[in-house]
Amino acid sequence: ASATVKAPALNGKRIFYAGWLDQSFWPDGLYAAASDDALAFDLRAAKEFGLNMIRLHQKVNPERWYYYADTLGLAVFQDVPQKYGHASNATIPLFDADLAALISGPRANHPSIVMWDVFNEKDCVGVVAPDAAAAQRYVDTARALDAGAGRMIDTNSGGPANDYGVGDVND
Repeated sequence: ASATVKAPALNGKRIFYAGWLDQSFWPDGLYAAASDDALAFDLRAAKEFGLNMIRLHQKVNPERWYYYADTLGLAVFQDVPQKYGHASNATIPLFDADLAALISGPRANHPSIVMWDVFNEKDCVGVVAPDAAAAQRYVDTARALDAGAGRMIDTNSGGPANDYGVGDVND
């Protein structure tokens, strides 16, 4: 018997996503773009390099950034913010609130966002989702908040929760 291979698809056709990790650092504004053109610059560069995806690393950019991704046809893998210093039980409500605000907020209206990355590497995951059952609850929460939009859910980009076998992606 042959195994079914899951692969990302866009509009019903398989797609290979190739892109870079965007930490949104602008030399003339640090983590704030100095101008509207600065917001679009890296996205246009990705297209010029033949890439079709950007992974937005642990932050939420201004609406205009997503507008440019939408209009340029770039896919966005959107991380949930999670830099709280040392994660603890006290930081779990912060993470939960950020997850809900991100996925159910205005960013959900951007077709460029094709995947939610719930956890990044080891940041927060050991405290917030220390086992497969907890990770599954977060995947289920993300999917429910996405309100049937059908976006992929990456449980843990580059981290230990990939071993749990939950979510749509193991990267």
